[in-house]
Amino acid sequence: MTGFPAIWDLKELSYKIHLSTSFLYMLWKFNNEYYIEIQLPKKGNGFRSIFCPSNEMKAVQAWILRNILDKVQISDSATGFCKGKNVLDNVNLHKNNRFFLCLDIENFFPSIPDAKVYNVFNSIGYSSYVSHILTSLCTCKEILPQGAVTSPALSNIICIRLDKRIRNYVGKFNISYTRYADDLIFSSMSHRILFRIKKFVIAILRNEGFEINKSKTRVMGPCTQRKVTGLVISDNSVGIGRKRKRVLRAEIHHLIKKKLSKEKKAKTRNHINGWFAYLKSVDPKARGQLESYLNRIS
Repeated sequence: MTGFPAIWDLKELSYKIHLSTSFLYMLWKFNNEYYIEIQLPKKGNGFRSIFCPSNEMKAVQAWILRNILDKVQISDSATGFCKGKNVLDNVNLHKNNRFFLCLDIENFFPSIPDAKVYNVFNSIGYSSYVSHILTSLCTCKEILPQGAVTSPALSNIICIRLDKRIRNYVGKFNISYTRYADDLIFSSMSHRILFRIKKFVIAILRNEGFEINKSKTRVMGPCTQRKVTGLVISDNSVGIGRKRKRVLRAEIHHLIKKKLSKEKKAKTRNHINGWFAYLKSVDPKARGQLESYLNRIS
């Protein structure tokens, strides 16, 4: 357990987190009571449950994330929720290939039961008693809740074996593989090989307790727009694509040239500034072009 904080019981944990033992006991035993469940509509049909933890639960989870989970080394194939990595790292590995297979895991976080979270803490070296406490502080309704501070890191740790099994299998066919949260991306110079591995990859996913969202399964080639986790691959380069740039140019023009209410203007400016911040790391060339356009029409 080298590098991880020693925790022998609830009292020791409460001392390290700087929270009273009695209140930490309440968070542990009645964890479900410290979340607000929100139903957000999905892009397609149905709703997604987001569990918003209380401020106290967030603080405890932030401590667990910073002192325990961030110290666990995850798979090189994981690119989402990783320090120092972003969507550009997810796509760059694939940019020199011609064909892409994209699979989406259905209900990713709810598919992870608390038993797998317990295994994470227990495998680090914590006792059964402490592992149960930490598991309860990171789960809600016996699943990994989407919205908890610790859920992204835990999902990557839990998927270490999944990533290894998939990478070892597809590597034999010279296929590149990355996983950005619930998005699995495979790329190759041959579309036949991608069709060949699809069935076995799905079998691995099911064996690990996941199901794919069939409606989001995509195969892309040179004759189609190859868009992966929001970025477009074109001529061995990666960026936001022409269509998105045109939309952003239109929004900039609207902001500068149109008479907008104070509220609408502030909202549009914040939206554009958010995109500029995003482009700084994923598509600096597009950012430069849009900034030049902004300066030109201002």
